[in-house]
Amino acid sequence: MSTIPSHYREEILKPLFDLLKSGESCYLIGAPSAGKTRLVDFIMGDNPDALRTGEDYDRDWVKKKYLGEDIASKIWLVRMDMNNMRYEVDWSFQFYELMLYSILLTCNRNSSMEGISDLKTELAELDAQIIQSKDALTAHRLFGMAVNKICQIYNIQLCFLFDEFDVTYQTMPKEVFAQLRAIRDANKYRLLFVLFLRTLPEKLRDPRENESFFELISRNMLGLGPYSKRDTLHIISQLEKRRDYNSPKEHREWIYTVSGGHPGLIQALFNILKEQPQSISQMKDMEWFAKQETVREEFRKILEGLSTEEVSALRSFANGDIQSIPPSTGRQIKAKGLIKPLNDHIMLFSPMFAYWLR
Repeated sequence: MSTIPSHYREEILKPLFDLLKSGESCYLIGAPSAGKTRLVDFIMGDNPDALRTGEDYDRDWVKKKYLGEDIASKIWLVRMDMNNMRYEVDWSFQFYELMLYSILLTCNRNSSMEGISDLKTELAELDAQIIQSKDALTAHRLFGMAVNKICQIYNIQLCFLFDEFDVTYQTMPKEVFAQLRAIRDANKYRLLFVLFLRTLPEKLRDPRENESFFELISRNMLGLGPYSKRDTLHIISQLEKRRDYNSPKEHREWIYTVSGGHPGLIQALFNILKEQPQSISQMKDMEWFAKQETVREEFRKILEGLSTEEVSALRSFANGDIQSIPPSTGRQIKAKGLIKPLNDHIMLFSPMFAYWLR
């Protein structure tokens, strides 16, 4: 079936689905290139390899693994692709139309549900009314009507997954946040929001601007850090198959230890060992690898996607100046997995990255 193993990202998916099961909204925070979009693909059961070959498979198998078949059938995961927003048109109108359209797409994934054809027809008619009206109030009202019917008549729990939501979270009118909270309260524990972010929500905007919505997510933060050892070894095995190259076991272990499980570093180090045979004799020389162009490029990408405060905190951490790091910034880099506990100490995720920072 899937080329991604069932244990993929278990450390984040188990608490995520536990929250969904209890009807709680939340947010996930991860560093650049941490694999947020790939995680959403996995949650949704969108397997690129199977889709490309036309393989028939159960796209709800991840839900079923964590929720059980009965509960999984009653929870709809609705993916919101913010790239479909046209910001030059009225913001609220566009947003609610996109939410309703995304539910309509989700209906196509649940074609076996009894009465789904009637529901799809009704949702399509509501979406057409919204588009024709081009009116924010109409869009808001009809979206609320659709959610009420799905949650209360069909007894479905709707969970919206907002990928790459930082810019939207910063710019969305505060009135829309309040309206979303009101629709959620009318469908308590049946309407959920999961935000995928690069930055803590309180750093994106003042929580007082969207206090009621912020309360929904603020208690439930999940950090998306580098890959676990098991996932890292699987990624390496995938690279070996694609590149027709078998790494010795000690090389795979070394890649995990030195990369800290960072996806970009895993690939960069694998390629160096494969393409540059002389590199094998340099495996104990951190400086040699840290100077390689592809490794330095990954370090640059990491820093480029972080705030000035985060970069400063990482440099302070690498040089042993922990006391100067503001608590909120320390919380953020820890949530992103850029620092992690190891043998009763807190370390940077990658010893090579630590060396380079110093």
